[in-house]
Parts: sequence; C-alpha cells; structure tokens
Amino acid sequence: MRILHTADWHLGHTLRDHSQEAEHVHFLGWLVQTVVARRVDVLLIAGDVFDTANPPPAAWRLWFQFLGELKRERPEVQVVVIAGNHDSAARLEAPRDLLAAFDVRVVGSVVRGSDGKLKFDELLVPLRGADGKVAGICAAVPFLRGSDVLALVPPKPPVANPESTRGAGDYLIPRPLEPVVMPEDLPDPLIEGMRTLHEELFAAARARLQPGQALVAMAHGYLVGGALSELSERKVLGGNQHALPLDLFPADCAYVALGHLHRPQQLAGHEHVRYSGSPIPLSMPEREHAHHVVFADLNGAQLEKVWSLRVPRLVPLLRIPERGELEPQAALAAVAQLPPREPKQAEELRPLLEVAVRLPEPAPSIGEQIARACAEKNVRLVRVEVVMTGSAPGAERDTAGPPVELASLRPEDVFVRRYQRDHEGPVPEPLLTAFRELLDSVENGAAEVMPPRSGAAR
Repeated sequence: MRILHTADWHLGHTLRDHSQEAEHVHFLGWLVQTVVARRVDVLLIAGDVFDTANPPPAAWRLWFQFLGELKRERPEVQVVVIAGNHDSAARLEAPRDLLAAFDVRVVGSVVRGSDGKLKFDELLVPLRGADGKVAGICAAVPFLRGSDVLALVPPKPPVANPESTRGAGDYLIPRPLEPVVMPEDLPDPLIEGMRTLHEELFAAARARLQPGQALVAMAHGYLVGGALSELSERKVLGGNQHALPLDLFPADCAYVALGHLHRPQQLAGHEHVRYSGSPIPLSMPEREHAHHVVFADLNGAQLEKVWSLRVPRLVPLLRIPERGELEPQAALAAVAQLPPREPKQAEELRPLLEVAVRLPEPAPSIGEQIARACAEKNVRLVRVEVVMTGSAPGAERDTAGPPVELASLRPEDVFVRRYQRDHEGPVPEPLLTAFRELLDSVENGAAEVMPPRSGAAR
C-alpha cells in the first residue's frame, strides 16, 4: 500500500492581502498528476484544508474541483481528511455523506455514543492496498480544543477526605481553615485527557486489525520537539499552550501522519512520525525551506520506505536583502536593480517581495518611497520591514538602577528617550526645535500649531 501524506493547505489564504489562489491551483493540479503517476492508493490530508473557519466560495470551489479531478483521474484512490485548528469541523463534515460515495472520508470531530463509547466507526478508517483489499486501518484524530477534550473525558470521582467530618445531610465538610495543598507534579488534565482518548482509540483499532494489516495514525497538533515556523500556530492543543507527547502514538504504528507545523520534519529521529509541512509558503520566512509531500510505502504491517517529493514553487518569494537589513538609500538602490514590470505577465504570478530597512534616523516616508519604486518593477510588495537601531545611551543604567518615575521626567526627556530607543545618535537639532515649538503651543494653549521648520520632520 502506498500512502501520500500532505497537510496545511490553507485554501483561501492571503499573504499580506495578496491572494495565493493561483499557487493553490498549481499545487492541486500537480498533486493530482503526482497521485496518478506515483500510483498512490491512499491520500491522507492531516488538517487545515482551509485557512479560516468560514472559507470564501473560491476556496470551497478549489476543494471540490480537486476532489472531482482526483477521482476522475484515479478512481481507485482513497482519501481520508481530518479537520485542523483552522477548519470548522462542522462545515468540513457537512458534505461527508455525499463525499463518502466517492470514497472520501472526512473526520471533523470526536463524539461518544449513548453507550459512553467513542464512535469508533467514524474514527477508524479501513485502508485498501494496491489489490483493493484492506491493508490497514487509519486512526484519524482531528484537532481537538481543550474544551472538547475535557467534555469527552469524564471527570474522575472525588476522593473523600478521611479527616473530614459529617454535617447536615451527610455531606462531607472539610475542617475549617485547613489549607489546601496542591502538588506541583499533578498531571495536566488536557494531556491526560488526550492520552485517555488515544488509548481507547488504538485499543479499538488493534481489535479490528487482521494479521498482516498496518496500523496508521493521523492527527493535527503540536508535538514535543517540533520545529515551528512563523505561521505554524504556536504550541496549541485547542488554544492552550500545550505540546502533545510523542508517546500518544504507540510503537506499533507503522506510520504517523501529522499536520499543523508548516516545516516538513520527522520527530525525535523517528522516520515513521512525520509532519509533511505546508505545500506552499504561507509567510515570507517560509520561503527559506522546501515544501514537500511525503510518501509511506507499506508492506503488510511493516513500513518499507518513507520518502518525500518536493512541490514545485509557482511564485518566487524575494527579500531585500536576503539576510539582515539595509539603510534607506541602499534599500532603494537595491529595488532599482530589480527587473522592470512585464506587461504580459499575470499579476498573481509576479514575485512577492519583502524589503527590510534599518533606520539610524527617522525616515517617515521610506515605506512610500519603496512602494513607488516597486510599482515600476516586476514584483508585488508584501511589506517594508522597519528595524530600529536605537543606541539609547544610559538605558543600561536605568534598567540596572531604580526605575525612573514618569512624573519626574520633563516632556522633552521622554521625547529624547523615545528617539534614542529607536535611532542612533543624538536627536537632530531641527527635530528637537520642532518638538519644543509644538510643546510650547500645546502648553500655552495656542489656537494654531505652526508647521515644523523646513527639514525638521525629515
């Protein structure tokens, strides 16, 4: 059985107001071709299909067009998709009965039945190999928020205090004024709740496995040891700062397909536990690493080989400079060296550009100047990153000594300190003069504030 693992598509995503729809169209077309050419049996999509809980119509259209094209080109492929933290589980699951007719299984939530047991039929997906027979079972765990976990795991009954006394109605009443001691090493209830859910799920999976069939897991979340990128959502277990332990996934899992972190990686040296990463860069820092899909070839219950294939990038992401920052004139000179705008090139295919500028002194119009310069070039300006270079003389004394009260500082002192925090050297005399004139007009109630002297604001 050959599995293709991908995740974190974020359909509908915009990079600083620049649509990435063209890049998603390119990736999805490439993915269909890859599934066909590589004779993939199972496609696992480990969450964050969409960028928001309420995706725009164009994103839904991409999703359904992809599934339709995939099934037309390779009817025998099986698709299993789970909800990520960016997805709305309810919306993603809404068409699941329709999609099931096309062998697309959508798992958006985890629920218990009236008997108190997890609905395993919705979470355990039989996987077919190249011969069409069941070759394994996928335990599909969608993203769970902290409230979801606590609702699914019944609280443990309270332990009676043997030193308590009985009161009216035979309720146990603690002794008054008795301090409550909370051990520091109490287990995290959310982590323990996830552990309980996983133990139940994998026990049920093993009960269904036949000899020679593989146990596969798919989940969306942050696991201990994962390397974050800018948009990889922090260390979340449902909005909380929790990292899931790797041992949630038992050693008999042949392959663990993870989503949530955008950088492709294996965890703790385990070749079979992988984040596929996002297929396209979703932030400017993500331009620095390659984007992949991951293949897992299984032979019976054993993993035979894991390998990855790089996703071709449609739109270049550029930064001036590649590392560090340039002062304003150097940055403008670097932009001037870019190729001129090509009238025939589609706007959405022009390279995306970020410019980093170091400001040793104020330059309030530098962003506008760079934007004007870029308008004539074959790029789309994503942002101008401004880096202040303040020397702030005396700042170390201030932090080492007693704190300075704001009331003890004159307005000019505050202005000077703020300038030195952001910029190098003393405040330019024209700017200081302009500040004094402004301050004087405010303090003396002038009806009209005179404009600063020529060059003061520059």
